[in-house]
Amino acid sequence: MEKQPAKQSYFFGKGYQDLSNTIRDSWQRNLISAQDYLRKTKEYWNRQENFWKLVALFFLFAAFSVMVFGTLFFLALSAVHIVILASFFSAIYVSFSMLLGIDKLYRLRRRIFTACPSCHHKSELPYYYCPHCGSEHTMLIPSSYGIWKRTCQCGHQLPTTFLNGRNKLTAKCPKCKYDLQAKEATPICIPIVGGPSVGKTCFLFAAIHELVEEIAPNKFWKIRFLDQYNENIYQKMAKNFKAGILPTKTTTGTPVAINFFVGHPQWSPEKLLYFYDAAGESFQESDILATHKFYNYFHGIIFLIDPFSIPELVLDYQTNLNTHEVAIRPSNMRLEDAFETMILNLEKNFNVNRLQRIKQPCAIVINKVDMFDLEERIGEKAAQELMKPEASKLSSEEAIDKVCRTFLAECGLEHFVRKVHQKFEQYQFFSCSALGHLPDGTAFHFHKTSKPVMWLLKKIDKELI
Repeated sequence: MEKQPAKQSYFFGKGYQDLSNTIRDSWQRNLISAQDYLRKTKEYWNRQENFWKLVALFFLFAAFSVMVFGTLFFLALSAVHIVILASFFSAIYVSFSMLLGIDKLYRLRRRIFTACPSCHHKSELPYYYCPHCGSEHTMLIPSSYGIWKRTCQCGHQLPTTFLNGRNKLTAKCPKCKYDLQAKEATPICIPIVGGPSVGKTCFLFAAIHELVEEIAPNKFWKIRFLDQYNENIYQKMAKNFKAGILPTKTTTGTPVAINFFVGHPQWSPEKLLYFYDAAGESFQESDILATHKFYNYFHGIIFLIDPFSIPELVLDYQTNLNTHEVAIRPSNMRLEDAFETMILNLEKNFNVNRLQRIKQPCAIVINKVDMFDLEERIGEKAAQELMKPEASKLSSEEAIDKVCRTFLAECGLEHFVRKVHQKFEQYQFFSCSALGHLPDGTAFHFHKTSKPVMWLLKKIDKELI
């Protein structure tokens, strides 16, 4: 561990120094005593009277006794001293090791790490700061600087574990020094992937709106946003949706992130959901995606498909598309290209083995099903029709998955479905409409945008079922 701005614990530094000083002082006293007797021996031996020579012999015997028996007593008492201190220190070290292990095991079991919402850097723990002097503690854990608490160089005591309030201290990202509100929650990071104009931003806000307004109350989840900035984004989005105003398209390569906590009385700690939405243009260049560091620790992926980017489907609706093209805003990037770019990015920049299937789940979502008759082809209506003769065999989600696969096959994309199967261990197809207009045309309703999100969350964390 690098040097910390704190006082080292007595049991890891000064305790050994005191033991060494005590043994050294005892040995020095033994030598001084023997040397004193030898000096007196020489002094009395030089006198003329025989009586003093007898006295000199007495002091010589005394010096010999000190050297022999004194050394033996010194070694015996030093050994007892060392054993007693070693026993006490061992108990301290066992307690230290147990507390350190409990703290680390807790973080591992709860999958706790720090994901910076600014630079997306991942760290085991953030840097914590002394509330008294502002000193930076880069590894605030049970250590030689303190087991239960450590004393900062200013004299202020800081907790060293999750048990006694470490997460209440001010924390910053180790890389960019961004102020972190989420120190020791369980992060769940989900990027939303797709080409330009597939509807990622609309899907992101619609899904979060459903989670906050519908799912959370039914499951008794307590939602709170990471900070005021994230809450303001959500409130502005909700207000715009009610007024029928579309979210602003993501235009830069820097991902837009919405972060919020999900809590429940039976959970400890809270979950922290990170949803990332990068501009679709980023998926046209894998080098741009290399800067999106959250792919180092993503827990699941939502891959969004614009059905109107499929050439075979465009032919079916060519006449209507010419009229509604502005409203639909079809993506100009083939979905196979967006998918390949995503996979290439993971293999090239984020250590995903190209010969192995990705363990994290992937929800493949066909968007914009409110347009024309797509609801009858791949939406709930199509799923209900499929379930009629097989009511005991297919769930609603399974039926949607099947009609989506069939739809893609009919559009000549069997190879895309096979590619998904080759690259992901867990995946499922969904259909939704992130922006379905209400009859009066003044606002939006969201059709099944939370379905793929909830499927992912259940796959990622069983407590969210």
